[in-house]
Formats: sequence, C-alpha cells, structure tokens
Amino acid sequence: MKIKKILTLIFALAGFALTIKLCEIYYNANFAKYALPSFCTVNEVVDCDGVAKTFYSQFFGIPLCLWGMFLYLFTLLLLFADKLKNFKYLKFLEVFKNPHSYIFVLYSVAFAISMLLAGISVFQIEKICVLCVATYFIDLGIAVLNKDYTKNLFYELKQSIEDFISAVKIKKYLIAFISVVTAGIIILIFTSTSLILAPQLKTLKGISTYSKEYKVSGNTIGNPNAKVTIHTYLDYNCPACFLVDLSLKRAITELKGLFIIHHNFPLDSECNEKITQSTHKGSCAMARYVLAAKKQDKYWELNDLFFEKTPASEKEIKKIIKLVNGLNCKQLIEDANSEEVKAELKQELENVIKNKFDGTPTIVINGKKHVGNIPYPQLKQMLIDAGAEEKQNE
Repeated sequence: MKIKKILTLIFALAGFALTIKLCEIYYNANFAKYALPSFCTVNEVVDCDGVAKTFYSQFFGIPLCLWGMFLYLFTLLLLFADKLKNFKYLKFLEVFKNPHSYIFVLYSVAFAISMLLAGISVFQIEKICVLCVATYFIDLGIAVLNKDYTKNLFYELKQSIEDFISAVKIKKYLIAFISVVTAGIIILIFTSTSLILAPQLKTLKGISTYSKEYKVSGNTIGNPNAKVTIHTYLDYNCPACFLVDLSLKRAITELKGLFIIHHNFPLDSECNEKITQSTHKGSCAMARYVLAAKKQDKYWELNDLFFEKTPASEKEIKKIIKLVNGLNCKQLIEDANSEEVKAELKQELENVIKNKFDGTPTIVINGKKHVGNIPYPQLKQMLIDAGAEEKQNE
C-alpha cells in the first residue's frame, strides 16, 4: 500500500508539473503574440503550440491544462486525506473514506477522456502535443496503480457513490457541496460566455455573430445602399490595422447605416513592388488566401483568424485554415496559388498606388481618407457625422 501511495504521488507530481508547462504553452500560443515557439513544436505534426491554438484545447472556456492541474491537486489531497483532515480547514477530507477508489474512478474517466482527445488530435487537428500524450500515460498509470484487483470496476464506483451519499447526509457538508457546485457553475458560465481564457473561441464567436446578424458577402459587410460606405486598406501584420478592423466590427453592432469594404494592402515585397525591404513577411500570402476564401464565402473567417494569429509563412497559414469550419482547405490552397487570385491581388495593389495611399491602416469614409489608427470613440463619432445612426436598444 505504501509503494502504491508513493508511486501515485510521483505520477501526480509529474502530471502537475506537465500541466504547468502546458498552461505556459497555452498562454504563449494564445496571448503572447510574439512568443517564440515552444520546445515541443518540432514540425507540422508534432506541434504543441498548434494544438493549444485550437478550440479543442479548452472546455467551457477553461484551458484543459487548468482542468488537469485541478485533478492532480485534488489527487494530492486524497492521498494525504488521513493526515490533512486533522487540520481545521481541511476537516472535510474525512468524508473520503476510500481515497484509492475515488482516485481509480477519477482517473479511469480521465483516461477515457484522454483517448477521445487523442482521437481528435490525430484525426481532426492532425497535430500531436507530446506533453499532452505524456499526461495520458500518467492518467493510465494512476488508474492502474489505484485499482483494487480484488474488486471489480462497478463495485469501486458503487463504493465511491456510497461514500459521497454518506457525506452529503451531514448538513454542513451538504451546504458546503451546494456552495461549491454553485460557485463552479457561476465560474463556468462566466468563462464560457466571456471567453476570457479562450481567445480562439472568442474569435470564432465574433465571426459567427456578425455573419448571422449582418449582410456578409465576399469582402463586404452591410447593405450596399447604406448611408456610410467605408473602404479599409489593411495589412494583416499591421497591429494598428487589427485595431481598426476590431473598431469597425464593434461599430456595426452599435450603428446602423454602415457598409464596409475590405481591401488588401500588404507591405510585403513578395507582391508589392513599392516595398524594397519587407517588414511584414507573409502579408502577401495571407492576402492571397483571403481572396481565395472569397470563392467559398469564407473571406471574413480568414480575415479574423489572420489578424488573430498573424502567420509568418504559407506553411503556418496551412495550419490555421483548418480552424475554419466548412472550408475546403485543399481547394483553398489551389485557389490561393492560382494566377487568377495573384492577378486580383495585383489589381488591388495597383488601385492603392493609383489612389496614392502610402501607409496602413488607411480607411476611406464616404470618400474622405484617414490614415492611421483612430480611437474608437472618435471613429464612432466620425461615422455618425457621416450619416450613421445609433441603434435603439430593444
């Protein structure tokens, strides 16, 4: 029994350390825009960062690494419940009369979920997170270590349920349990609605919201007969362009009478002959891909993802496009490299030169040009002055 406890402790500590590293990778992949690739991002298949950027890396808006961290911490509490229950604020641990049964049941469920995630990783994302795989084996190891081979699975499950029922019969523990569950539900509602910890879902939610509520066609949003027509000339590697794009998305939710037309203005020497030394590597490739996405009516989906992820190469782009539901990636790659799309991008750049635009972001509101980022309150007032109207709260 002592060996079982020691080995479980080692496994749980290893799992906890791995989830800390996974949370670091998750943070860098989703929040630290200029972070270097993690050590376990080796190629297109072995790619921890790529997995962390997908919406499968969270559950109810909470990163899976945090769920795992909680599981391993709870395991440590169960392992030493017999000692910890003597402390005032940990007395509740006395309800866990058969800690190894709890641990076995928990990790049997955890391993089953791990196998589901492994399938998603291999067949859906087509990427593998080696640290995640390590936690899968740890979960299996802990389940095997804590299995009572004199009893079957259903008996241990029954025993755990009976322990729980006995605990909640005690009034103070019932109140505590209800309080914890209520707090947990509130937290899950907050994380799943605010998406504060899941920017990849927030991006996709934003796409679906304005795609459903506003007339979206090709590279335009809104009614062509609107009072205010806005032409935007943006580069996906331009931080100020991202802010302008976000501001205009916000504007269409607060104002009526707007028609937005997006144009590509990549400051990348690969396609822009006016650029002698490119500082925005990859912008031309992204521009080609959004133009190709227009053929599948997925222009704005890629627009938002490119601003969010800013891939630096076509290789990275090919990873990101898999995040768009319903997109034929093979056809998109073919179209993005076609002469037709290259000619369309060339025409966009010729129009930029013809209009003597010399920087990004450039926006034209009813024929009046503005260069650079404009704070949202000022931009909103400019749109109202041009003829847009505040939406009335229903």
